[in-house]
Amino acid sequence: MSPPMPHDSDKGKIEATEIGQLPAVKPAVQSEWPLALDLSHHLSVESRSREKSLLKLSTSYLTGDSELLSLAAGLPSVSLFPIEKIAVSAPTPKPATAAGRSEGVWRGDGLLSDLNQLLMEKDGKAKGYTNYDLSNALQYEQGTGAKDLLKFVKEHTKIVHNPKYSDWDCILTGGNTHAMETVFRMILNPGQGFIVEQYGFPETFEALRSLQIKLFGVEVDDEGMRADSLRELLSTWDVEVRGLERPRAIYLVPTGQNPTGATMSLERRKAIYEVAVEQDLLIVEDDPYYFLQMSEYVPGSDFQTVNVPKLNSEFLQTLVPSMLSIDTQGRVIRLDSFSKVIAPGMRCGWITSSARFIERILRHNEVGLQFPSGMSTAVLHSILQNSWGQEGYLDWLVNLRAEYTSRRNALLCAMDTYLPKEFCHWVVPSAGMFVWIKVDHTKHPHHHRGISAIEVELFHASIANKVLILPGAWFKVAEADATGVYFRATFASVSPENMMTAIKRFGEVLNCAFR
Repeated sequence: MSPPMPHDSDKGKIEATEIGQLPAVKPAVQSEWPLALDLSHHLSVESRSREKSLLKLSTSYLTGDSELLSLAAGLPSVSLFPIEKIAVSAPTPKPATAAGRSEGVWRGDGLLSDLNQLLMEKDGKAKGYTNYDLSNALQYEQGTGAKDLLKFVKEHTKIVHNPKYSDWDCILTGGNTHAMETVFRMILNPGQGFIVEQYGFPETFEALRSLQIKLFGVEVDDEGMRADSLRELLSTWDVEVRGLERPRAIYLVPTGQNPTGATMSLERRKAIYEVAVEQDLLIVEDDPYYFLQMSEYVPGSDFQTVNVPKLNSEFLQTLVPSMLSIDTQGRVIRLDSFSKVIAPGMRCGWITSSARFIERILRHNEVGLQFPSGMSTAVLHSILQNSWGQEGYLDWLVNLRAEYTSRRNALLCAMDTYLPKEFCHWVVPSAGMFVWIKVDHTKHPHHHRGISAIEVELFHASIANKVLILPGAWFKVAEADATGVYFRATFASVSPENMMTAIKRFGEVLNCAFR
């Protein structure tokens, strides 16, 4: 492992490294924690070669001199933007003092108490409004994203995760798909190996393969990636046999994993992190379902009645700590998104990591994404900061979690009723939007035909019986990873009535095939 970089203790900046004179960056926050390790040896050739945008640099001359007249920036005139104002109606989340939460229960009675009208107008700040200035939202922005929204997510990250090193920072992204592709390009070179979970989101694998990355799937169980399997893969790595150097990074969805629904316990997360320290690995923590951690499922109970924390402080204590929150060295690159908790069409999220990596992502944004949509960030800021605030956002997340918990319970109730347990098994997900169903193919009358043939047969039979449920083969990283017949079911946007009907139809298919 490379030793930590020397630091300028007076200015808190990071000196240039041997990889190509990276510019100095400063910690975004001051805290009692030490600085992150220098892990810049993990940067890809592409990332090392990126330089600071000269045009973006010109904006630094506009601060501190009110008499300086600029003929530099090629900015369109705000006066010619054909959008004068935007009005948004946003819900006011039920707070901790609402009757249901004060009793510790949620009864499926909605997420909001009333609507709050939000107005954004050009030159709003100059006119004395306190809300978001639409003029800024419609104009070009820095590669970090809108500074007001960025400030909110930094505060949110501090409240929820409280990273254990001082020079962490955040940068806005175009959602987690954009974020992961950016991070992959920052830390991986074509032909390198990369460690992923045995089953995962197909688009993640497709993005990696298009970058010519060789994927190695690690065995998973009910808690996700197994730390012992990860350690064994790395400790027994033979360069001559494998034909390439040992992978230096891993990708995880630790909460409500797609497709398995697995959530890592704190002990599992610590075990994975311990391996990362031992083997000098980076961890890409993709965690869009973090706030959809659920209360316990009780079979036979009313799925519309859900236990909820009475206070937001209690809510935060119920969440399994993130990989970011246990990271003391700056090894974790965390991806967050508003897609699952606000709306995917916003195409906005953020990355949290050490200042070194955030600075490299900024260089990538300057010639790629540029910045997330100003319209989206304006709406998000108006809702999150001007309407809700940090406590109101947590109120929203508590009620949102309760809603998804109710939907999960409805699906599990249907599965308990209609799926044949003698050859079906599933683990109750404690987070996310998915249930992973394992079908015991060895009990199929024609099991000698093999896993793939039986899974395909059941998939097409389900479609013929008017239910679409996705086969496990679609989510495996490699053909050899198929350990059984699996299907993924989601409860995210299906009504309880339709869940019951769909699961009943799937049960009919299984009963017919296995009898």
